[in-house]
Amino acid sequence: MLETLIIAAALAAGAVVGVMSSRERSRKRAREHVAAAEQRARRVREESARSIELTHRESQAQVAEEVLQVERLADAEREAASEEIERLRIRINRSKQRVEARERELDERQAGVDARFKELRLQRAANKELREEAKALRGQKRGVLEERAEVKAADLATTISDTLIEETRSECADRLRNLESNVGEEPARDAKRVMGISIARYVGHCQRDRGVSTLALGAGQAERLHSKYAGFVDQLGDELGISISVAESGDSLRMDTGDGVGRELCRRVLTRLLSEKKGKEKDPESLLPAIRTELEREIVKLGKKAFTQLGLKPAHPEIIDLVGRLNWRTSYTQNQYRHALEAAKLSGLMAGELELDPVIAKRGTLLHDIGKALTHAVEGSHALIGAEIARRVGEDERVANAIGAHHGEEPMSSPYAWLAAAADAMSGGRPGARREIVESYGDRIGDLERIASGFRGVAAVHAVQAGRELRVIVDERRVKDGKLEDLSAEIADKISDEMTFPGQIKVTVIREFRATATAN
Repeated sequence: MLETLIIAAALAAGAVVGVMSSRERSRKRAREHVAAAEQRARRVREESARSIELTHRESQAQVAEEVLQVERLADAEREAASEEIERLRIRINRSKQRVEARERELDERQAGVDARFKELRLQRAANKELREEAKALRGQKRGVLEERAEVKAADLATTISDTLIEETRSECADRLRNLESNVGEEPARDAKRVMGISIARYVGHCQRDRGVSTLALGAGQAERLHSKYAGFVDQLGDELGISISVAESGDSLRMDTGDGVGRELCRRVLTRLLSEKKGKEKDPESLLPAIRTELEREIVKLGKKAFTQLGLKPAHPEIIDLVGRLNWRTSYTQNQYRHALEAAKLSGLMAGELELDPVIAKRGTLLHDIGKALTHAVEGSHALIGAEIARRVGEDERVANAIGAHHGEEPMSSPYAWLAAAADAMSGGRPGARREIVESYGDRIGDLERIASGFRGVAAVHAVQAGRELRVIVDERRVKDGKLEDLSAEIADKISDEMTFPGQIKVTVIREFRATATAN
């Protein structure tokens, strides 16, 4: 047992000694590691210090080199700037010398100009004295001459001036007359030939047209209107803008309006109303829309028929409507629908003779009076109204110009305007085409004589050939031969401006000189 304890104690003591020696070796190794780490750290610090020192030295050398380069560049720039400044100084000095020389030259010139002005002032004063002396001498001479001639200089100058002006006017009038006679004979002859051929080739019915503004009433129809339809007749007149009245004799109904289509609509409504048998009358209120639709269809049919008859392409619906409406529009009792067709055919024939486009000629002339279909509702000239509508709906400008210019209310820009004007005059001026009532005829004759009598030097005026020619007799002492053509043109222009008349009016000015002597 004791031996066992001794062995255990020895083992324990050996274990303790082993542990202690193991710890000592571990400590020694740790101290060696620490010493090695410290030595490595010292080497790193020494190498870093040497590297930093080397980098610092290299940076200082580089900075010094850059500073040296900058100083060299600055020195070069300063030297260049100094040279440029020197060059500029030299140029400035030269410019200054030139300016000074120019100033001296200008001063010398100014001195010369001042001297010249002084000389001119002296000369002007001397000239003024001479002019005054000359004026005084002229006045003295004029007085002596006027006293000897017994006439004032101003009167003599006026007389000479008037004489020269009169001689010049007479000479110009003679030359103009000779030119017109030489130049105008052949064109006038050709124009008459073309119109004569066209009239000869045209085949149409020259019937007398008559507008319908009255409605004949049978026995008892006037009383029937008053008793049964009085309210409807008044309403119809108000709606269509027509004054409807029964004649004093009671046998007719008068419809007064400027709208031909409205008058025709009113006539058809009343005719249909009165033609219905008693007991089978329809509501009068329903007649107006139905007959209006019927009439509008007839208007469109007539418009299309006109284009078809002339071989023309259809136009805008508004144009077709206006052409058809001309069937119920008259001018001096001439039906304007038939007048437009007649004038268009004549215009086409003349265009063919003149080698122009007959299609444009017929179209412009067919439409030349479409504005008359609206003159009851639109203010203004029918020619300008029609031209505006034609341009608005896209008609050819030559067609629009023919419409607007056929009465001279806008410039004629193509031959087709002249053809439309000529065809219009030919159709309206043919025998029986137009007529006027006695009262308006008397007023027209009076207006013609009044207008012509208002011109200076007119002694007497006579209207002949039913007002188609005006003969004006002038005082031979107040009107010279050279003024006769101007006077006739002025009278014709004033008649055209102030009057409305069918066809044309010829103005003839007559100057007669009579010398009488008595033999004993």
